[in-house]
Amino acid sequence: MLPNISKKIKKIYRSKDSRGSIVSIVEEKMNNLSIIKCTAQSIRSNHFHIKNWHFMYVLQGVMEYFFENKNKIFFIKLKKGDLVFTPPKELHATYFPVKTLLLVASKNKRDQKTYEKDTVRKKFIDFKNIKSIKANATEIK
Repeated sequence: MLPNISKKIKKIYRSKDSRGSIVSIVEEKMNNLSIIKCTAQSIRSNHFHIKNWHFMYVLQGVMEYFFENKNKIFFIKLKKGDLVFTPPKELHATYFPVKTLLLVASKNKRDQKTYEKDTVRKKFIDFKNIKSIKANATEIK
């Protein structure tokens, strides 16, 4: 069952032997798997999805993930190998202090029409307020 609030997900190790390991990242039915490149000092998201959910896995770099739940702001700092889940209807935004590469698994298809129909954009974080929001947010480790 999927969480009803954004949360950092623990990795599930399926197997490990002399050849290496297999890490299970997403075990849900999905319609899209994307690689997203994020430039250093960039902000993304500032929206919520009506029905869509997604998992974001950090392949390289750092992602600062902000979300709002019950009028309270939360913050999660993610690095290479970390995974976060975003449920439907939860306002979220991301900041990338360094060049970052993400693997994103989504319930919905990622074509522009489907994506825009399910996405509600809302100002949340920007370069003027990010420091104060981060300072006042509840950090989740």
